[in-house]
Amino acid sequence: MADRSSSEDARSEPGRAGRAVRDQVSSKRVFGERIELDGVTIIPVAAVHGCRCKKSGDAEGEGCGFTSTRPVGLVVIRDGNVEWKPTLDLVRLALIGAVTLGLLALLRHRR
Repeated sequence: MADRSSSEDARSEPGRAGRAVRDQVSSKRVFGERIELDGVTIIPVAAVHGCRCKKSGDAEGEGCGFTSTRPVGLVVIRDGNVEWKPTLDLVRLALIGAVTLGLLALLRHRR
């Protein structure tokens, strides 16, 4: 069995990265481990987004990639009742507020 050269290892790196991205975007990443406290079950939920770049001439579409996760809420199960508790994303809220204020300032300046 022949050893692979370092150039072959470098070419396989993007393929491994692409496989790692696919492995991370899975249902296990969306629903976290359940937590049980005093008869109440809590399941954290996160939104997972992934992107995979296709290398030129690569038929399998493997290349660079990334994943992004953000918490979106909790599923709370108490006495047989299921309840959804959304999280408040303060960063997103602040960004929306900043964009809105910026647009209002532009409109006011144009008048």
